[in-house]
Amino acid sequence: MTHALFSPFTIAGISHHSASVADMEMVRFPDEEALLIKAGEWFKGAILLQTCNRIEMMVHGSADLLGTFLEREGRGGWQIWKDAEALSHLLDLAAGLDSMVIGEDQILGQLRKALTLSETVSVADPLITLCINKAIHAGSEARRMTGINRGAVSIGSAAVLLAEEQLGSLAGRHILVLGSGEMGVLVTQALAAKQLSAIYVANRTFDRAKRLAEKVRGTAVLMSELYRFLTLSDVVI
Repeated sequence: MTHALFSPFTIAGISHHSASVADMEMVRFPDEEALLIKAGEWFKGAILLQTCNRIEMMVHGSADLLGTFLEREGRGGWQIWKDAEALSHLLDLAAGLDSMVIGEDQILGQLRKALTLSETVSVADPLITLCINKAIHAGSEARRMTGINRGAVSIGSAAVLLAEEQLGSLAGRHILVLGSGEMGVLVTQALAAKQLSAIYVANRTFDRAKRLAEKVRGTAVLMSELYRFLTLSDVVI
């Protein structure tokens, strides 16, 4: 049963639950600022949350209007939550209950970042701001009260824990990370706390691999040298 609110609040989302990475890339918005400026002409308030595993657009407006807006943007295949159901979904998001790794902390920072962008382009009205800030507070409290974020709290830390389970320890190991996107950064940051002999970072764009490797005192690898470093590594992520 859907419970109406005094003001309509709607979320349209696509996530790892029902879509592949390729599917999500097809509906991802490459220019978030431009999209929000357009949304500001349609809705009283709007926010766009885009991560590796989800794309969520939240608006102070009706489900029908949001559906029409996304259709005109050439994006389809969304799940829609409205009013109280939308608020419930937002709270699940903030608590990490809807994440690939349950209880992960990253979503809180991602919500803050998304709200900041909406504020920058002046589309974060009082309702959107209130909903996001309250959700962030509730998510933080859920973790404090339940300890749901103990253990692996990101895809990166989960990958590192799995490697440790397989090898017993990562101390003295050589590890190669392929990719310096969001997942590559998470994995590399999680590895930086281990007593490794070496971290190698490879990426199609060598400059990006170099920047990430410098942050963790690792070694950037050219793709042309990839096979040599594969043979040197105990683990490839």
